Amino acid sequence: MAKKTETNTTELATSVDAPIVLPDWMATEEVKGVEQVGEHMTTPRLAIVQAMSDQERKETFGEGGVAIMPDGVKVAGKDEEFIAIPLVFWVTWEQWSDINDSGSPMIENSTQDSTHEIARKARNKDTREEMYGDGFKRRYVESLNFIVKIDSGDAMGELATMSFSVGEHHTGSRLCGLLKRRPCSIFANRIAFKTALRQRNNRSWYGLDFANPEMGAIVQDKEVYAELEKVHDSLSGLVNSNKLVVNREDIDTTTESEMNTETIPI
Repeated sequence: MAKKTETNTTELATSVDAPIVLPDWMATEEVKGVEQVGEHMTTPRLAIVQAMSDQERKETFGEGGVAIMPDGVKVAGKDEEFIAIPLVFWVTWEQWSDINDSGSPMIENSTQDSTHEIARKARNKDTREEMYGDGFKRRYVESLNFIVKIDSGDAMGELATMSFSVGEHHTGSRLCGLLKRRPCSIFANRIAFKTALRQRNNRSWYGLDFANPEMGAIVQDKEVYAELEKVHDSLSGLVNSNKLVVNREDIDTTTESEMNTETIPI
């Protein structure tokens, strides 16, 4: 077998994936043919396996486990802590169809415009739900979204969207408050997450609790910080131009729709 020739490489961060490695000669070449590629980018999402999830998902990841979907990448099992670095934050207001309305997608409409009718209805407890069709109930939901980079375990380096809505909206609000109080950029933070069982009004589901990780709550390496900043800048551009879409493929609609809405603020 011929001996592998070692070459110098330049590491670049892609907009939504883990860093890739290019040969240094390519790093100085003009980038062509991707002008329109990034106009409608999707991101996988972080999902928690619930008691009502399908059996295959529970067998694969375990009830209370966390996975990146629809890719099927396991992040952590029940009671297992994982570390995530938040890269960018944005809010969406969404129009959800009834779980029994098989003719409609779960997310019928979505907007980032805070003045949109969907946003207005989501913020008002009196208009948050409405009847439609043949006895169906539509919901208007505010979702707090983070794209995070997993910084622990077998999924280390993976990127996914972490969304907080309905029964978990309060958790997302507290996480926003924590990040706002810290005197550093959003992507300088390392947060430890673990699933926890919620129980409210005869319903139960798994949500995420968060705390400071034992190995440090702030990114210490300057080079790592610089790479995270590049990804943050790229993702922020997509968010600000409304070109970033959360991948809703294979979403667990039953548990998403049954979670309590009481903690969504007016």
